[in-house]
Amino acid sequence: MAKAKDVDYASLAARLADPNEVLPAPGSVLTGDDAARYGREFLLREYGSDEAIRRAMRPGRPIVGTPKQGPSPVVRGVIPVEEFDALNTLAERSGKGRSELVRQAVHDLLVAEKLVG
Repeated sequence: MAKAKDVDYASLAARLADPNEVLPAPGSVLTGDDAARYGREFLLREYGSDEAIRRAMRPGRPIVGTPKQGPSPVVRGVIPVEEFDALNTLAERSGKGRSELVRQAVHDLLVAEKLVG
């Protein structure tokens, strides 16, 4: 699935409201090869290529940084409830996920300590 920040909601809304957009008739049900063909055509229209579809449907956590062999490392930690609530507020305001904000904070700390460039 495309990330929320990557979705052009204005064009999506315009396309879905366009009377010339080809959609299945209300109440019609596609099955078998017809359903598979329609689904594939839909995904290609949405994502643009087979490679983009594969990336969007990749299971598991996203790979971050320079891809290496295996999954990205995971760091777990415990923080006070007040900071967790503040992190959730920041996530809502910024439109970023908590993981992205934590990665950014760790990166900024490591840059400040001159441990990474």
